[in-house]
This record gives sequence, C-alpha cells and structure tokens, in this order.
Amino acid sequence: MENTPYLYETLLRVLGQQAKWLDLRHRTTVAWMMRGLMGSKTVRLGAWTPCVVRRAQEAQSVGRRLSRWLEKNRRKVEPLSGPLIAKAFVGWMGKRVSVALETSMWWNTSGLIRLSVISRGRAVPLGWRVIAHSSAMVSCATYKALLEEAKTRLPLACVVGCLADRGFAETQLMRHLKGLGWHWRLRITSNFWLHPSHWASCQVGEIALQPGHLRCWQGVSMTDKRFGPVHLAMARP
Repeated sequence: MENTPYLYETLLRVLGQQAKWLDLRHRTTVAWMMRGLMGSKTVRLGAWTPCVVRRAQEAQSVGRRLSRWLEKNRRKVEPLSGPLIAKAFVGWMGKRVSVALETSMWWNTSGLIRLSVISRGRAVPLGWRVIAHSSAMVSCATYKALLEEAKTRLPLACVVGCLADRGFAETQLMRHLKGLGWHWRLRITSNFWLHPSHWASCQVGEIALQPGHLRCWQGVSMTDKRFGPVHLAMARP
C-alpha cells in the first residue's frame, strides 16, 4: 500500500485526539490494525502484518500481539469510538442523514444490532450492541438505548431518516423515533392492520395489486393500536 507510513502517522494523530486510552501502547496497536485493514482490505490478521511498523522480525509475533489486543475484555470500544465518530460527523450539521438499523446473527446464539450512517454507498457504524439472542427479531426495549446514544453523536439540526427491515416493524419503535425527532421508512409484514378513514379496516396483505402497480395512503392508522397518522406505500413488481 502506498504512503503507508504517512497513513500510520495520521491515524496516530487522529486516535490521540481524545484521552481515554488506558495505555498509549493500545493506541499504537489500534493504528497498526486500522492501517492493516485498509492496506489489505480483509479482516484476516495474517494479512495485516506486512502493513505493520514493527521492531519484531517475525510475522507470528505481530499476529499474536494483535490477537491478544482483540481478546482482552478490559477495553470499552464505545468511549473510544464515540468522540471520534461525533467529530467525523460535525460537517453534516443541517444536512439530511440516513441511518440504517439492522441485525446480524451468529450460530443462532448471538446477535449484533447495528445502527449505521449511509454515505457514498457505505454503511459507517454509528453504534452497536452484541446480545445473546436466537432470533433476528428483537424488541425495541433491547436497542432503545442504542438509538438515544446515536442521537448524541449526530450533529444538531440534521434531518435524520431511519431505515429498517420488517423485523423492526413495531409501533413502539415508531413512537420512539418520533420522540427523537427522526423520520423513518420501515418495511412491514402483510398481516399489519390498516385503518383508512374512508373505508373498512383490513390487513395489508388483503389489498390486491396488479403487477407494476403502486398505491399510497396518507395519514392512516396502523395495527390494532391504531398508531398514526403515518403514510403507507405498497407496490407489486
């Protein structure tokens, strides 16, 4: 990778802008890891070692040092990443920001809940939680604090729109996003109840659409809790 010494020095300066490191050697190791990740474009530790500035001559020694850093639980990621993320988003003040709420599963035993800013076709992590869970569907109470934490990292006066799949489609989340002052676009399931003002209530799946057709409703209520007013768009490919 070209100019890697300059990249390493730049990363050290950026990571040193906040003083919550338990040990400055931790900052050095993180800078190595970030440089290795950007240089190799892979998460394999073995591929990072050629990008690491080191006194050790053996690649195995470097790999062991990186592994030890990742395995220790004393380090709290959020206090380190939070200030850096907030600083990176300062220039977004007053602009429109799209954030994606999503889950990932590992071996049906653990789940990652992640909130990311969508920028230039990339998802930039804003906050995350790892929980012991056997399903991709989680309740709003589980990630409510994550949303509130993310709000503190985004600049003031920006217009936030939250995007989420149908696993997050619940009125509790809609209500909480409204309280945060955010907009949202959520996919919903076909068994959601729709309560228009001009005709009888029905489930979304009961509405027939011809191929290529689109229907939109403004200011309707949803679910048996009659949450609203919300806007609903339906389409059939």
